[in-house]
Order: sequence, then structure tokens, then C-alpha cells
Amino acid sequence: MRDHRIKGFSLRRPALAGLAALLAVSVSGTSGADDTATTANATASACSAASGSPARRTCRYSIINLDPEGGAAAFLNERGEAAVGSFVFGTSRFFDGDRLHDIGSLGGGFTSIAGLNNRGVVVGESSDASEPFPRVFGFRWTVAGGMRAIPGSDAGRVLGLNDRNQVVGSLFAPGVTARAVRWDANNRVVNLGPLPFSLSEAEVINDRALAGGYTDFADGTIHASLWTATGKTIDLGTLGGTRAFTQHINKRNEAAGYSDNATNDNELGFYWSARDGVVPTGAQGFPTRLVSALNDKGEITGDTDVPGGSAAYLWSRARGLTLLPRAGAAFSDAFDLNNKSQVVGGLGGGGPVDEARAVRWDGLANPVDLNTLLYRPPAGLVLNAGAAINDAGVILAYSNAGLVMLRPGTRGTDAPVLGPVTGLPFAVDVGQDVHLTLSFVDNSATQTHKAVVDWNDGCPSPAPVVTESGGTGQVTFQHRFCADGYYFLTVRVTDSGGRTTETRRDVVVNSPGLATVGGRGNLVRAGAPGGSRVPPVHFTFWTPVGNTAAGKSGKPFVRFDGPFQFRSDRIGTTTRSGPEAHLEGTGSLNGRTGYRFVVDATDGGQRQAGGSDSLRVRITHTDAGGKEVVDYDNGVVPAAGISAATRTKRTPIESGDIVLRN
Repeated sequence: MRDHRIKGFSLRRPALAGLAALLAVSVSGTSGADDTATTANATASACSAASGSPARRTCRYSIINLDPEGGAAAFLNERGEAAVGSFVFGTSRFFDGDRLHDIGSLGGGFTSIAGLNNRGVVVGESSDASEPFPRVFGFRWTVAGGMRAIPGSDAGRVLGLNDRNQVVGSLFAPGVTARAVRWDANNRVVNLGPLPFSLSEAEVINDRALAGGYTDFADGTIHASLWTATGKTIDLGTLGGTRAFTQHINKRNEAAGYSDNATNDNELGFYWSARDGVVPTGAQGFPTRLVSALNDKGEITGDTDVPGGSAAYLWSRARGLTLLPRAGAAFSDAFDLNNKSQVVGGLGGGGPVDEARAVRWDGLANPVDLNTLLYRPPAGLVLNAGAAINDAGVILAYSNAGLVMLRPGTRGTDAPVLGPVTGLPFAVDVGQDVHLTLSFVDNSATQTHKAVVDWNDGCPSPAPVVTESGGTGQVTFQHRFCADGYYFLTVRVTDSGGRTTETRRDVVVNSPGLATVGGRGNLVRAGAPGGSRVPPVHFTFWTPVGNTAAGKSGKPFVRFDGPFQFRSDRIGTTTRSGPEAHLEGTGSLNGRTGYRFVVDATDGGQRQAGGSDSLRVRITHTDAGGKEVVDYDNGVVPAAGISAATRTKRTPIESGDIVLRN
């Protein structure tokens, strides 16, 4: 099984070029408004056709809403099923090709998705209802069987699976933090390799039970590792640096991942096979910073650093690394690759349009703007990046309306298709009125629709108004905010056949005269103790500054999601100095309480000389001996107490904003 997954969307923040015009040449003049009989008969094979063929030019994609946020969990299998989850809204769902199913939890707590196989089995981690503190178990989930905990997995992590329902991850072991393990379909535990110096984890596994991950050693290095079906270790070492990680394994027992270079200041992608050993995939003297996918042909896609930015590439053992065409864009990102050498990702940079464009490359051909191939898109919908693609040409894509599925052809499902909510900024003021719209389409022109709008701030709102004609419509509604804090908006549109689609938005409400700090976005290339590989971390936080929260209705909060789940339960006094704010408190990590966090945030827009928004995040706990243990730290300075010096070590954020309000 080849795993199509995205653990975070990290297209850059700078303003982007007028890419619709730049990319128009790549689709031979077609437009999203074209609804001729020829385009109505577009099929999966058309969308998967060879570059430049007539079939490619007539391809159309129907649209299916999957998740209102399109957060870090987005998994696609070869049957066109998907497992998706939202960081902000806490949703975890499975799409069976027609309907969404709630995955639920083991006891009403959080659930995070780690993988989906081609048999429709979802794995991940979920908290139960144990008292006084919930326990976090790994789980397997199916539509028929629901969620079932993996016995003993509360002492470890679940990170991936194959089509034989074998699951990989790690378990705590005597004398070490954790060791890599495999749970077979009957939940029998197989230890992978000998005990590490302190930590080993398996993250991926193919159907031959070859697993991949990493192992640390006494000299401080971390090696990319493979483990055979019997648990024997294949040590891939590093490319001269102190860390390396196996991220992908294909059906041919080939592997790919990345390693630090000899000076530990850049990351190099690598390919491995039993015949060739470890082969670097860097290009043209520039380091590869991201290995996104490995297909069953031995091709790799990802991003490589180039002067002035980064560019998506396609690599093979025979051809080496070739940059994918950028159609005049300043940078490109590649997120997934199928066995037909089709790559999906995004383009941006170089112009006034503040939105990225999702694209598909057919091999080394010019990129196709997926926005131009949509069949009857709702008004205002913009696809920002392709996230995953299977061999049938089904695509998961990030958009301004959340995560959507693009299915080749002109019939998606019978549920309404929703566009973005327009008119709602991330931050508003108490007493402010907003007038909002949401457009929708339906594949049946005879359906009628109703809408329900829920605000969880307790403030009254007039009923929404639906106008429609011929399967196209719009919901208009308004709201006046009466309480400060962090709130959610939910809009549900239901057709006369009973099919409902919902979308959500979050909003921060500030009181005039109340000093606050808030933000949301992604931390990318963020490190962890011991140098462990960490996918992008999604953050959302809001709190008043100082003691001004007294008597206010809004509840301060801090939340991080990505390779872990963190929720605050208490925030102490927040301080501010110019464009910088400092907050700390306590919370739960992966459902376990007793952790301390420190956040240092910089609002780059308030620097007199300009600058980027940045964030320092540190999460710790105290062990049985009273020693502080660092669980996560994106700063470059080792933890030995929080000092003014360490607070300056911050990571620029991507896909988001930090706002300090006076």
C-alpha cells in the first residue's frame, strides 16, 4: 500500500502572482465555466491522461466538501475513500465515497488520525473516559466495527498501518523512552530491533511488513532505520549529519526520507534500495528540504531549495532530480505523487493576488491549474494546494472552503457543495455587525435548500436567507457580537432530499480597550528534543494581556496540533513588550494532564522596521525525580530554564498571523 497523506499545509504567506493567467496556457484555453456535453462526459481516465492529450483538455472534477478546516489529517486511499480531521474544530471523519461518517472517540475526548489503508481501516489515537485522568490508546476504526482500542497501546504511539492491518509505532520499554514496535492484525506485539539508546519509532510499513522510522544512538546521532518482517534492523545511517529519518516505503521495498548534511545546517533527501543503498536526491548544489512522496516506480517528489525560494521536483534513479515547471510563479510546493507520475501541490509568489493556486503536474509537463478544471464550482471557491492524489486521479485539495475532494467526472455526491463564508475576518470587536454570504451548488436543479446558522457565543442573530435557482444558490446572514472571546460559526445547508453539508469558521472577538494577543497558523520545520523529526505544528491561541481578563466572558486558550495534541487548562498573566508577548500556563499533552507550556510571540507587523510574525513554543513536564523534561521545543537553544535569551529563538510562521492588540 502506498500512503497518500498530508500532515500540514505550509504554502507561504507572501502575496502570490496572478497565476490563473500564468497557468491558462497549460489547460489549452478551457475554463471553469465550460459546461458543454464534451466536458460533462469527462472521466477518471481523462483526468489521468498523458500530458497534452485531447482527453486531458476536457477533464473536469466534481467537488465534495470533506472538512471545514482541512487541517493536518488528510489521508486518501486507492478506493477513493478519505480519512480527514480538523485541528481547530476537533472533527475526525471518514468518507466512504458517498457520505461522511464521524469516527468519534474512545470516551468523549480528542481523536487524531494517523493513517488509512486500502481496506477502509483508519488508525490513530484517542482518549478514553478514565478518571481522574483519561488514557490515550491507539485504535483501529471501520464503518462496520467502529472504534476499537489496540490493547496496551496507551503505553506508546500509533503512527501508521498497511493493507494487512498491521500497525506500527512505539511502546515504552524499561530503561528507554520508547522502542519501535509492530502490532499485527491480532494485536500481537513484535519488537522492531534491539532496545535503542533512548528512542526508536516506526512510522510507515508496507504490505511485506517492511517498516521504516528512526533509532537514536549513544553518540547523539539519530539514524534512518528499516525493520524487516521478523524485526531485524537495517541501519541506513545518515548522510554525514547527526539525524536521518525514513518517511516512505513502497511496494518494491524501496525507501525514502531525509538526513542532515555533514554540517547539520541543511536537510538532504535520500532514496534507498537493497541494490543501490542510500542515494542522496539533492540537486544542482542546493539541498532538498522536503521529501513528500515515493511511488511504486521508485520516483520521489518534494521541494528543493533554489535561489530565492524553493521549487517542486520529480526524482528518479535514472534521471536524477528535475525541477518541475513553475509557469512563472516564484515558488512551488509538491505534496503527493501517484504511480502515473502525476504530482499535486501549489504555486505562488511574484504578484498582487493574495492566494495560492492548486496545481497538477503530469510528469514533467507544465502545471495545470486545478481551479480551471472544476465542474460547477460554488462562487468564491479557490483551491490553494493539491494535498493527495491516487492512481484513479482522485485528488484531495486545500481551499478557502476547507479540505475538498476532486473526483474526476461531473457527478460528485448528492450533497450540496459549499463555497467559503465571505465577510468574516479572524478578529472582530464586541458590538461589531458582520454581513456574511455563502454560495452553494447542487447536482440536482430541482432541489430546494434550507440553511441553519449556529454561533456559539450566545448572541442572538436573525434567521439566514436562502436564494436559489437551478441548483445554484446563496445563503446570506448577519450577526452582532456581544461577548469577547474565541467562538465558532457553523453553517449547515440541507437539500430537499435530506442531504446536509456543513462548514465552520472560527473568530476572535475583542472588547474595545482590551489588550489581547492572538494568532493561528503553522510552524514549519520546527524541531523537538533529541532532534526528532516533527511535521508542521498548527497553532491557535487567544488571551488578554495582563490581568485585564477579570470579569470578561471570553476564555483564554492555547492549542497546538500536528505530531501531538496540546490543550491549555490554565493561562497565567500574559505580558507584552512592544511587538512581543509572553504567555505561559499548564495543559494536557495527547490527553495527559500535568504539562507546562511557554509561548513567546512576535507580531511582525508592529516592528518599526517591519518583520515577520514568529513564535517560540516550549512544552515540558516534571519527571518522578523532579527533573524538567522537554516534550517539545521549536527553539534552537537547549532547554535549561526559560531565559530572555532563549525567548529570542523563534520560528517564522507560515500560513497564518499573530496579532497584538492595544
